[in-house]
Amino acid sequence: MSYAMQPPVAAPPLAAPRRPVSVAFASILLVVMAVAGLAYAIAAIAIAPGTIDRFRAATGGSGGADVDGMVTVVWIVAAVGAVLAVILFALYIVLALGLRRGSNAARIAAWVVSGLGLLAGCASTVVMTVQLSGADAAQGTPEAALADAYPGSWFGLNVVLCVAQMAGYVVVGMLLLAAPGTFFGRAPKPLPPDPFASPALAGYPRVPAGYGPQPTGGYSAPPAGGYGSPYPSAPPAAGQPIQPGGRPQPGPDDEYWSRPSN
Repeated sequence: MSYAMQPPVAAPPLAAPRRPVSVAFASILLVVMAVAGLAYAIAAIAIAPGTIDRFRAATGGSGGADVDGMVTVVWIVAAVGAVLAVILFALYIVLALGLRRGSNAARIAAWVVSGLGLLAGCASTVVMTVQLSGADAAQGTPEAALADAYPGSWFGLNVVLCVAQMAGYVVVGMLLLAAPGTFFGRAPKPLPPDPFASPALAGYPRVPAGYGPQPTGGYSAPPAGGYGSPYPSAPPAAGQPIQPGGRPQPGPDDEYWSRPSN
């Protein structure tokens, strides 16, 4: 009798891993930083016309080369800042969505962006501090007039935003570092093989030793022909009794059993 091959039992589908709290906070912080950077760029463009008007009024309305050059620099800085803010806004949104999906590439990119942003924030803070100290020391120059043309709280707001930006990059990096690697597709290290486990069958899961049906003890079935018999046993004839040991008792017409043993 032949039996049909049973298909291997498929494992139930694994549930999607739950998003860690640190990853959720990191993605939200990236979105907040993107919105803050875009708002700062829009504010820089909005105050540029009034700053230029106050600067020209402070320099006597002269259109010298120095004044025109500094006005051009103000517009270039505002335009470049706006373009960078839009690019960073889109980049941060993409990174935040990738982090929420568990993308390992998004996590690595977020670390790179955080490192570059931290360096840029430090450089901006140093440059702004040097410019403020130089403008205070050189009163009556076009540079000092341009610094005074900005709103009074503008440079203080810039310093606060730079420090907050650096702190945000540090927090994002630490949150992603604390997140478990399994959420980003990194499987844990495999365990060493069990030397006592039974070999795996093709198409079936590996069964460790000690599991499954085990022998219950007791006596096994006697071999063919009974214990100690060199002859195979045959099914007894109808109505023929069975003697102990598995042999049929000889009948009156059985020549083999009536033959004397040597």
